[in-house]
Amino acid sequence: MLLLLSQLFAQNATERLRLVHADVLRRETVAGKVIQKLEGNVEFQQGKMVIRCDIATQLLQAKQYALIGSVEIVRPGESLVADTVYIYEKERKQIASGRVLRITEEDSTSSDRMTFLEKQNKLLSEGQVRVVSLKDGTTLTGGRAEYLRDSQLATVWQEPLLFMYDSVGTETTRIDADTMKILNGGKETVAIGNVEITQKDVVASCSRADYLKEEQEISLNGMPRVVQKNQTISGDSLRLFLQDSKLSRAQVKGNALAVSEADTSSPGQWQNRFTGQHMEFQFVDEEIRRVDIEDQATSIYHIIENGEYKGQNELSGDKIVIQFEHGEVSSVVVRSDPDVAEGKFMPPKP
Repeated sequence: MLLLLSQLFAQNATERLRLVHADVLRRETVAGKVIQKLEGNVEFQQGKMVIRCDIATQLLQAKQYALIGSVEIVRPGESLVADTVYIYEKERKQIASGRVLRITEEDSTSSDRMTFLEKQNKLLSEGQVRVVSLKDGTTLTGGRAEYLRDSQLATVWQEPLLFMYDSVGTETTRIDADTMKILNGGKETVAIGNVEITQKDVVASCSRADYLKEEQEISLNGMPRVVQKNQTISGDSLRLFLQDSKLSRAQVKGNALAVSEADTSSPGQWQNRFTGQHMEFQFVDEEIRRVDIEDQATSIYHIIENGEYKGQNELSGDKIVIQFEHGEVSSVVVRSDPDVAEGKFMPPKP
């Protein structure tokens, strides 16, 4: 998912780098060091790779090279542009800086500076890092990124953000964290530390989130919590299922709790409360429509008709199914052994 400068500067024993054109070729000595310089419309070719720049310099004794001004490196399936590229042959290090952009058939990567260390097979990207998937527009940004080619692991620090979009290009999901790790060629993203996931009417938080791109699933662990309009959901672990990058379903396991406003016109006055060891939520247009509660299921919900408070229902059983309309409870069904199910109605106090 991130730039591999080694692919652009890899030595090829069967292909030599040859000069195609330069307006001026000169050699000069500065502080006892011999410098060879090419100026004006400089172009090199190595096999199918083409390198263009305004100025190319070579420090002969140190085996150091510099490509300066409108640097462009093109090969089948990928290209790199930058203001400057420095090549340190002895150290096996390359540095591209100044409006660096690399484009492949899968994504584009930009930053202020990219450093590739051949010995460690590692790439460092610094300053306004931005990676965009050309397939679906998924965008990852941050201040610093490291890519380990051998393990195909990318890590992003300094306010990393992951943006997801629907099929028409509208932003649907934003993930914010202290650190993000990209695995399996971009198929999996792990967000760690102060994680916050934002959608149109949904905000989720936890200490770790695992996003599976192809499955469109997000697993939340470490005090997961989801706030959806007038409802809050929490539990030991939580999974979000997306459809076209929008929330369609959620599962909560272990100490599941859902709290919602009974009367959206009078928030804070009455609250519905549902608990169990397992809950599943179904959403339509990101609005909750149904909740299934299983294993030690309990519900406390308030009945309000035409703006008038009618009382409180308390239910418990093996399974409780709750239907919602416009964010409010429309029906509650208890499914359980008759000896286990319990129900109690409490009218309003006079």
